Amino acid sequence: MSCENVRELIHEAFDADPPARLPDEARAHIDGCAACRDRFDDLGRLRDGLRALRRTPLPPATLDAIWRSTVRARPWYGTRLARAAAAAVAVTILGAGTLFFVTAPDRPQPSAAEVARAEAQAELVLGYTARALAATRDATARHVIEGKVSPAVRGEAAPRISRRSS
Repeated sequence: MSCENVRELIHEAFDADPPARLPDEARAHIDGCAACRDRFDDLGRLRDGLRALRRTPLPPATLDAIWRSTVRARPWYGTRLARAAAAAVAVTILGAGTLFFVTAPDRPQPSAAEVARAEAQAELVLGYTARALAATRDATARHVIEGKVSPAVRGEAAPRISRRSS
């Protein structure tokens, strides 16, 4: 089992409520891999530390103010003027759309080769996007979790990272 798979299982286990038990294969990997064991231990300490924090409820006056300004607040679409404006916008859009489709010249359909080329380009873009997302996820795990969260959980000072390019 790879470190990436084990790390995903670790995060899924800690995200579950109550925390889920890791599969035996992942447990065996953690026992033999220092990096994954550190990740598991750090997240365990972080979870325990967050659960140990005292929960201070908001004062009733604050809760009432939030309730009045959000849930009980009159919605903007409840006024007659807003309803009339929304109806006017809807009629205008419907009329303009109808006019466009009635008066628009016939457009030729794309050929099979053009459709295939567009599909290939879309797949290329989606592939690059997937790679970029994976690289972002990996960089986040490396720089944020390993560089900032783990040292903070251990009580160490996080290393200063310069944002200047050399």
